[in-house]
Amino acid sequence: MVLGFKPQFEEPILQGRKQHTIRKDKNDRWKPGMKIHFATGVRTKLYHQFKEGVCISTQKIQILWDNISLNGEFVSILVDGHLIDLDEVETLAINDGFEDVSEFLNWFDEDFEGKIIHWTDLRY
Repeated sequence: MVLGFKPQFEEPILQGRKQHTIRKDKNDRWKPGMKIHFATGVRTKLYHQFKEGVCISTQKIQILWDNISLNGEFVSILVDGHLIDLDEVETLAINDGFEDVSEFLNWFDEDFEGKIIHWTDLRY
């Protein structure tokens, strides 16, 4: 299945720095064993598939903007129902291709529920 990315994430994926992606998955489509076609420019004339892989695993993720302060931000992040601490959030952000927690939280700037789609053995 095609997994579209912004161009800024192509190089981190190819270099192995981006080890997963976080997506909404309302219809529960992403399952272990599914083939991944990594691409930019999805549904445009600029479509470019730059890698193939396999979904190794998925984890549920919730990002809840509330009254718990995380590094000056009021947010809670749960992976598979477990509240993760600031060190784990930093690891999650970097492994998702961001420079730091601040950049990650700017991207996910509202309540979010979805999946972490892993193409490595990494788990949280």
